[in-house]
Amino acid sequence: MIHNRDSGVFTGIPVCLCQVAAEMRAMLVRALSSPITLKPLLQGLKGDELLVKKVQHTGALILMLLGMLISAPVWPATGGGATIHSVATVTYNGVTETASVDVTVLTFASSPTITVNTLAQTVTPGATASYFYVIVNNANGADSFTINASSTDVGVVAAPALNVAGSGTASTVVNLGASISNAPSVVNTVFIPAGSETALTAGDVFVIAGLGRYTINVVTAGTAETTVGNVTTPETPTALTLTPLVSAPAIAVGTVAAGMQMGEEYIFTIDVTASTPSVSGVDGTHTVNFSVTTTANGAGGIPLVYNTSAGDNNETVTTVRDNIIQLVKEVRNVTTGSAFASTGIRLQSGDVLEYRMTVTAVSGGGDVLNNILTDEVPVYTAYVPGSTTLNGVAVADGTGASLPLTAANSGLVINSSSGTAGVVVGGESAVVLFQVTVD
Repeated sequence: MIHNRDSGVFTGIPVCLCQVAAEMRAMLVRALSSPITLKPLLQGLKGDELLVKKVQHTGALILMLLGMLISAPVWPATGGGATIHSVATVTYNGVTETASVDVTVLTFASSPTITVNTLAQTVTPGATASYFYVIVNNANGADSFTINASSTDVGVVAAPALNVAGSGTASTVVNLGASISNAPSVVNTVFIPAGSETALTAGDVFVIAGLGRYTINVVTAGTAETTVGNVTTPETPTALTLTPLVSAPAIAVGTVAAGMQMGEEYIFTIDVTASTPSVSGVDGTHTVNFSVTTTANGAGGIPLVYNTSAGDNNETVTTVRDNIIQLVKEVRNVTTGSAFASTGIRLQSGDVLEYRMTVTAVSGGGDVLNNILTDEVPVYTAYVPGSTTLNGVAVADGTGASLPLTAANSGLVINSSSGTAGVVVGGESAVVLFQVTVD
């Protein structure tokens, strides 16, 4: 945004608020706790009649944007990677000479927007819980973000294995594009400075501030302003052809004004492979947070660091449930005399199959109480009445000579050989068998 003080010409909004911000800031902060009127704002500008006049003509605009000066994100007005080309000309005795200099606009780092699916998950030791994350680049240009994940662990023997964005490690780097529009949009197309399209490719998802999410269909790279000899060729902006996603509006003429920030969105996962509870029978937890560090410098000339936290509602909690019961189901073909197996059993119509369920209380986990085993007769088979046994002892059939394990029969209360009803003693197993005939 540029203000020519002599001519009173402003590029951008009618009054360059950044020109008066330094003089007004202290007064604006005080004004937030009291009724705001235009009069004290004007009094703060005494001695600068030109700006007073312009503020008078745009007082309503200042009041409307008052909060933005204090709390809203502030983006540089030019996309990172753009070239500022300046040309000087001297003419003498009918001869013209030109000289030019180029300056490249840097990316000014901004904290990314991060959202997380924080729905807690419960897994068994060694199992993996996956959490989805979305990060959006809010800067004025492309930036590289270093993501480092870590966990706070309670009641487990070790930290989990963390896999960030498929890297196989707890750390990765992602490159995300961004820019600032430099001309009003046309149908399905927005414009950014030439050179500001770094890291943007077709298929990327682009978030335009205040509008929504879009897919980039085509990136048509522009050319920066140049001078060759005495001829200066104006810039051709980079054009991005977009398709709206979900509820975002279609891009029409003027939908995107000059000066609007837009940044790439990236969706990734963090996989948490659980450790083992340190106390048998007591669940543990892995609470995962991560930091995001920009490569570009922000305020103060240093990179920005963004940390997820419980307060930001973007940490994840994985509960590790102590696996104190193990269930194994196998089958054998009684007719052909095959051995028990979990796969590969062959059969034909009329064969008798025998199913075996083995319920084991993991050694060291103590006795497991209130065990009820439920199973159903497979399709294309019929239950063989009187074939159910528990630890080698016959079990009475259910209603109508049916399988006693079915949900309709409320399942079967099981126990290990030395346990009472419903109790599987630590280190022991309960074994249930029943037979069916293939239709």
